[in-house]
Amino acid sequence: MIHLTDKNSPLHEKLEIGLLLAIVGGFLDAYSFLCYGGVFANAQTGNMVLLGITLINGDYVHFVHYLIPIIAFSFGILMTECLLKYLSGSFYIWVLITEIVILFIIAFLPDGIPQVIVTAAISFMCSIQIGSFKKICGAPYTSTMCTGNLRSAMGLLFVAISAKDSESLVQSLRYLAIILFFCIGAAVGAIFVDWWGKLSVLICCLLFFILLLLMIKDIVHIRRKQQQLADVIKK
Repeated sequence: MIHLTDKNSPLHEKLEIGLLLAIVGGFLDAYSFLCYGGVFANAQTGNMVLLGITLINGDYVHFVHYLIPIIAFSFGILMTECLLKYLSGSFYIWVLITEIVILFIIAFLPDGIPQVIVTAAISFMCSIQIGSFKKICGAPYTSTMCTGNLRSAMGLLFVAISAKDSESLVQSLRYLAIILFFCIGAAVGAIFVDWWGKLSVLICCLLFFILLLLMIKDIVHIRRKQQQLADVIKK
């Protein structure tokens, strides 16, 4: 029987966490594209293609429209790498709190706010997610885009078939599960945008809150185990 989960992985690398993050990633791409002028929150490759097209067409207003989210995304990655170097295990807690706060504010921004500010904020938030949650069950992945995951899934599937390697098959299925949940998130995002408009991003806040509770529970459990071990050593 194939088991996709890995009980030995830290919580932030477990499959179920990756699946929830993938749902959010797909949701936010659909949300930003539908609500804010066709800009992708996560897929900066798409924004770069559109950036080049607007530059060639001399459409400098939309050029800036795509450039600023790319800059915000880049800055978020740099900041996340810096914080990861100096902060302790509570880093993931603060990441989720930051994402909840940013999205909650975005949900209630007035309509007069320039779209580029909102898309930059979402891109910044997504870059923090990418920079923080880098692995699933020990393997590198991205929860906010699918190209790299698809490449990894198909490469591992080839190894699984050609070498009859069951571990490669498991890893391939994990990547495919992430891709599936990303697509589900995009579909759900499109549905809720149609129903609730800009307020639909509160669904992501709810998912991040669930992740936050799981992280806090895990940290409390680890610290309790450490304290029990310390008490045993003292005796």
